[in-house]
Amino acid sequence: MEVEVVLAGQDMSWTDGAGGAPVDARGANRVNAHWRARVLISSETFIEGRTVNVSEGGVSLLLDRRFPDGTLLTVALAVPDPIDRTRLQGVTAQAKVVFNVASGDLFRLGLHFTQVPDDGRQAIRRWVHLLMA
Repeated sequence: MEVEVVLAGQDMSWTDGAGGAPVDARGANRVNAHWRARVLISSETFIEGRTVNVSEGGVSLLLDRRFPDGTLLTVALAVPDPIDRTRLQGVTAQAKVVFNVASGDLFRLGLHFTQVPDDGRQAIRRWVHLLMA
């Protein structure tokens, strides 16, 4: 598993003015995180994917299909424990598709979280804060 800090882009980031961590213009710090992910189509059907990056406000996924902008999706993320990375916490969230970009044979989707359980948000927050420190 590879995890590193990343900015959304030079034109999308700034510091807090006190030499602090970069802040994403979307309002949340974003970190690269290559975790397993699924888009749940029904109780028995899903699409496998991987995260590209994650923040408290959303996630970018690589999938083998696209979804129209504005589509509401249920996503499941396998978030590793920051101390024992062999332990995974399943985080299921509702998210809205913000963008689709072709990436080779895959599609990179930008998703904005609309509903995340508190324990799931805390698991994501721990990773973001750990990597932004």
